[in-house]
Amino acid sequence: MRDKLYVLICSSFLMIPAVEAQQLNPDFFYIDKGHPVARGIQVGDPSNWSTSIENRNGKSKSGKLTVGTTTFQQDGDALQLTWAPRKKVQGSFSVYGNAIDLSKYKDAASLTIDMRVDVKPDKDVKVGMDCGYPCRAEVQIRKMISAMPRGEWFSLPIPLNCFKSDNFDLSKINGPFSITTDGKFTVSIANVRLEKLPAGEKGCAEEE
Repeated sequence: MRDKLYVLICSSFLMIPAVEAQQLNPDFFYIDKGHPVARGIQVGDPSNWSTSIENRNGKSKSGKLTVGTTTFQQDGDALQLTWAPRKKVQGSFSVYGNAIDLSKYKDAASLTIDMRVDVKPDKDVKVGMDCGYPCRAEVQIRKMISAMPRGEWFSLPIPLNCFKSDNFDLSKINGPFSITTDGKFTVSIANVRLEKLPAGEKGCAEEE
């Protein structure tokens, strides 16, 4: 699966959709130009797993994860997430909102993230989708993002059918994007969206 995702990264390098902000459908767009789309931001660590972030700046309760803004194409149009190396605990960043049904897109779309690795991770990094605790699935991305040049923007597409767990349910996604690690890591994120898979691409369905 990791090799498959790396090929998708290279083939979709910065495929930014030309969509005006007022046209964005929150079923398909989750972060746009560094702003959550019709959703809230939460950060967490073992001290408190659901700390809300206002105005796109703040930190988790124990300080494992700090959120601020940075530049993608213009000032403040991306979020920068920094996991502190001194705290050997997990830190999580998530966007949450009303539940949406993505089941019909399982084999046709990817969760695509426009991102820049500022400090490469020294531990596992996972991107997740939530469907109401304990309903959740995650994909390990450390290998793919560590292979990308530090400080350069790229698009990371993760096919929806790569998110798998015993209780995962794409028909009730209330947290369409989260990213977690318990190590040192700094990443900038401009956009997170659902994007159609390239023609002939089956994602992780090819592994079944």
